[in-house]
Amino acid sequence: MALLSIGPRIGFSGKTPLLGKEQRYFFHMTDVAAVFKLPWSWPLGEKWNLETRLIASAGLLEAASDSGLMVTVVPDLALSVWDGLVTFDAGAGAGFFSNYKFGMQDFGGPVQIVATVGVRVNPFSHAYTGFRVQHFSDAGLYGSSSLGVDMYIAELGYRF
Repeated sequence: MALLSIGPRIGFSGKTPLLGKEQRYFFHMTDVAAVFKLPWSWPLGEKWNLETRLIASAGLLEAASDSGLMVTVVPDLALSVWDGLVTFDAGAGAGFFSNYKFGMQDFGGPVQIVATVGVRVNPFSHAYTGFRVQHFSDAGLYGSSSLGVDMYIAELGYRF
């Protein structure tokens, strides 16, 4: 496992998520994410490459005057094109929350399922920028009254 990149991310939610019920609050997050290359990869022709990655992050989630630590670990499939200039990825993993109640909105419990899709552009040899949609939800694990949240995340960072 090799460290590919690290950098800060900022995100926000809307009131109408892509998945689930309408949100009660607008969420904001700031975190640092590290992307690790896992050992499995497959070349797809001359310009495409499919590889496995792991995205790990830690940061702050805020809404309704409440905040909490959020840590995620997400295995990921990444499709790169043009020698890695553009990468599309998707994955699902776990999130751990120190606070899972924000005002009246209750995620249900401290462990959440995390689903993510993103696009990353690597304009310079050691820099990247990207956009990601990330969904946190308990998938009904803690009961039907809990709500998840969709985050829209901007990424910027250093590539090794």
